[in-house]
This record gives sequence, C-alpha cells and structure tokens, in this order.
Amino acid sequence: MTIVYRDTHEVDLDQLTVLFNSVGWERRTADRDRLAQLVRGSLFVVSAWDGDRLVGFARAISDGATNAYISTVAVLPEYQKRGIGRGLIQRLLADHDGIQFVLHANENAYPFYLHLDLGFEPFENVLARPRKL
Repeated sequence: MTIVYRDTHEVDLDQLTVLFNSVGWERRTADRDRLAQLVRGSLFVVSAWDGDRLVGFARAISDGATNAYISTVAVLPEYQKRGIGRGLIQRLLADHDGIQFVLHANENAYPFYLHLDLGFEPFENVLARPRKL
C-alpha cells in the first residue's frame, strides 16, 4: 500500500461523504453545499489517497499568520492504525512554525493526538461554544 498525500482543496465530495459517514459524521454530509463549504472555507487541507480512493482527510481553519484550528481529521476505519492520521496532521503543521495550532478532540480521540508527539499540549483555559444545530 502506497499512500499519496495531497495539499489541495480538490477533494471528491462523493468520496469525502463516504469517508465522513464511515466515521459517524453523517451530520456533516447531509447538506452537500455545506460539505463543499467545509472544504472551501479551510485554509489548509490535506487528503490521503490509496490510488484513486480517498482514505484520509484533515483540515485546519486559519488566518494564515498566527492561529489555526484543526477541525477535522478522518481516516477510513480499514486504513486506521497505519500512520495515516499522523501523516495528515504532520502535513497540516509542516512549514507553519509561526502559527499556533489548536486541536479539539473528543474523549475517544484525545489520547491518539497526545500519542502523536507532535507538540500538542493540553490547555486548561480553553472555552468552547458548542454548535446549536
């Protein structure tokens, strides 16, 4: 298996829908226009491909100067535990040492991100206003 990473916003929305649905994110795929905006509205986008198949996706919302928020990291379940998630995040962070990246993870994913040893540190003073929809 050779995984190819792409740093482009050109992502097949049909395959992204399959990927997101496979990890339980059906709410993100219910509205195709909103899904397209999810990709367009992100400054940094990285995708992972096995041939023509989208197997991983990550994005960060950023001003491009000082701050970025890693909002989405997904890998097809059958491709997990192969280093693809790490590869996606490494590419988001690459060449952006002047930007502080923030990552919010649910309790199941939190240990994974700490395990990556990519410099993420827990913050106690983070506030979040959850979505209402």
